[in-house]
Amino acid sequence: MDKTKLEKFTGYCKIFLGILLLIWILLENVVVINRYVFKKGIAWSEEIFVLMFNWFIFIGTALASIDDRHIAITLLADKLKGKAHDILVIVQNVLFAIFIAVVCVQSWKIVGLQMERNQITSILSMPMWFTTIAMALGSVAWLFIVGWRTALIIKGLGKKEVKA
Repeated sequence: MDKTKLEKFTGYCKIFLGILLLIWILLENVVVINRYVFKKGIAWSEEIFVLMFNWFIFIGTALASIDDRHIAITLLADKLKGKAHDILVIVQNVLFAIFIAVVCVQSWKIVGLQMERNQITSILSMPMWFTTIAMALGSVAWLFIVGWRTALIIKGLGKKEVKA
């Protein structure tokens, strides 16, 4: 397990979010021009923005895990050094992974129910699971990243023990 594979994966996620952001900006400009210049609203735009927002949130959450940019109380972690700090991070990541796994399982259940019941959105009449799949795939990516980072820490612990 090396960091370059994780960096490649996150690079694809960032490209996806970048393209999504570009589409958001272009669409938002079209909506504003249409509303204020042509005096006509675009009814479906809000639904599209909600869909995109879900992707931003859940893929962004996974990407924030790469560099530990989530909100955290680091009182204990700041006091510990070396192996003790790494063990604390591993324990935190395992607990974090359990939480993410629950989110992952539940989000996939919701996607499955929405597909099974053929739920559609109110304005665009597109499948409702298009919105929810962002949470499901985002939580899979998030779990993958947390697991990968934890494995790298454990691998680093093994190297530290050999040197001692």
